[in-house]
Amino acid sequence: MEGTLEAGPLAGRRLRLGSAGFCGAPAGGADAAGPQAHLADESGWLASFDLDESLRPDALEALARLRAQGLELRLLSGDRPAAVARLAERAGLRFWRGGCTPQDKMAEVRALQQQGRRVAMVGDGMNDGPVLALADLSVAMGEGVPLAQARADVVVQGGRLMPVADLLAQARRTQRVVRRNLAWAAFY
Repeated sequence: MEGTLEAGPLAGRRLRLGSAGFCGAPAGGADAAGPQAHLADESGWLASFDLDESLRPDALEALARLRAQGLELRLLSGDRPAAVARLAERAGLRFWRGGCTPQDKMAEVRALQQQGRRVAMVGDGMNDGPVLALADLSVAMGEGVPLAQARADVVVQGGRLMPVADLLAQARRTQRVVRRNLAWAAFY
């Protein structure tokens, strides 16, 4: 991306923001732990920025509630494996995979389903649409892309994960009530 600043100490200078090659950044930035963006002007490289993912504010609490419900949690992401590993570590997730294509995610879900497991999938990206359609229960985040929302069974508004844990807990309570009522109906 190129542009000219109109105010501040760099006013009137043409700036470039992008990859190391585009901005003429020095070699050695490729070994950064996460993604980088670089800034340059007509004279050359000015700065590099290390970017990092962060957990949603309620993620740790939501994951703890899901684990307490007896669920096994997995993280499948198309992001770079190093970034996914850092995020999984922060979230306390033992199983994670980065660099996943939509086909990789679908293969993972199919493998679990072939083992007799029921799979709930939460997603918000364009590449999550096919795997959301395949999962036994699919949840899209409200700020996600329309394709993910169209393929999901449930859309959670607000960008928080706690409603996912609440949704599954409520579904289990409802299932218990339905079974109890069916048992009483059969007995009667």
